[in-house]
Amino acid sequence: MLEYLLLILAGCLVGLITGLTPGIHVNTVCLIGLSLYATLGVDAVGFGVFMVSLAVTQHFIDFIPAIFLGVPDEGTALSILPTHRLLLEGRSLEAVKLTGYGCLLGLVFGVAFLPAALYVIPVVYYWLRDFIVWVLAAALSFLIWREGGWNRLWALLIFLVSGVLGVVTLNLSALSSTDILFPVFSGLFGLSGILYSLRQRWKPVPQQEYARVDVDKGLLGSAASGAVGGMVVGVLPGMSPSQIGIIMSSIFGSSIRGFLVSVAAINTSDSMYSLMSLYTIQNARSGVAVMLERIMNLDYNTLVLFTGVFCIAAGIGFTMHMWVGKRAVRLFSMIDYRLVSAGVMAVVLTLVYLITGWVGLGVCILSTAVGLLPILSGVSRTHLMGVLIVPTMLFYLGMG
Repeated sequence: MLEYLLLILAGCLVGLITGLTPGIHVNTVCLIGLSLYATLGVDAVGFGVFMVSLAVTQHFIDFIPAIFLGVPDEGTALSILPTHRLLLEGRSLEAVKLTGYGCLLGLVFGVAFLPAALYVIPVVYYWLRDFIVWVLAAALSFLIWREGGWNRLWALLIFLVSGVLGVVTLNLSALSSTDILFPVFSGLFGLSGILYSLRQRWKPVPQQEYARVDVDKGLLGSAASGAVGGMVVGVLPGMSPSQIGIIMSSIFGSSIRGFLVSVAAINTSDSMYSLMSLYTIQNARSGVAVMLERIMNLDYNTLVLFTGVFCIAAGIGFTMHMWVGKRAVRLFSMIDYRLVSAGVMAVVLTLVYLITGWVGLGVCILSTAVGLLPILSGVSRTHLMGVLIVPTMLFYLGMG
């Protein structure tokens, strides 16, 4: 037991570092961890405890670069606009607290819903399996239609262009499908926004050093719906936490605060339900689940153990998220945002080159150009998720 606690602490510390590193996706970390597994001298369960703790912590910490630097992954990508709006209003600490509470409550409700998920996920998955493409098409039609007017044509065009980008890049022989997502998402959602912001005149915005976030019925409702959304993400391949959050907020209504809590809750509960999917339908839905599938057969007792690890790591991750976020607020108030943005661009491009080489760098530049389309046309960046959804739909149509 002591060994597992130490592995949890170690995983949380590494997750803190990887979460604060711009553009490093948890799936990339899992891939690196899997390649090192044989040399670490840790049994499969112990290594699983370490990686689950790392992943949970990184899901919390990933929101810090998204809030202050605008560097996302697919889980935090569509939360950038609301958090950036709060940042420009001097309310970045509120964004930190909302995403922190969302992540934590998402896991709380996720654990509460686990007994039901044991039965619901297999039934829904096998029922939907032959209709996945049409369900995805219906969800996408809703997202495009909600734009209104001529923006619908822009939304459709952006979805198709990003879809072509996804088909091309995910089939590159030079890089794995996991590695290629780093330059793709860094360009689509990170560098494109940073590049555009550098054109704007920047006036320092003093950040409030105190923000009150009450855990009221509205916030709890957003977190609960986010936990259900995490289950949906586990069943619908290609859909991101942010897209499910947009659909749910459009149907049920939600403020910026509610949307951020919901997206954060979807993000963390999805990581838990991905293990549930591995156990119930033998289908790995996340980097951690894929890694565990490679090194062990996930039985019921191990699933219960990992659920406990999720809970402990979530408490630690929440504490780290709040601690780092408060200090980031103070630091941000004293720095030149344009200078930081230029520095982040340089760091991300350097990391892209070091991890994925010249091919990845070229993909990143192309993705940045595509990522500018919704910004310049004034439509939601959610349509850029065609980069994953189009290849997924083609796969289920037998054309992948």
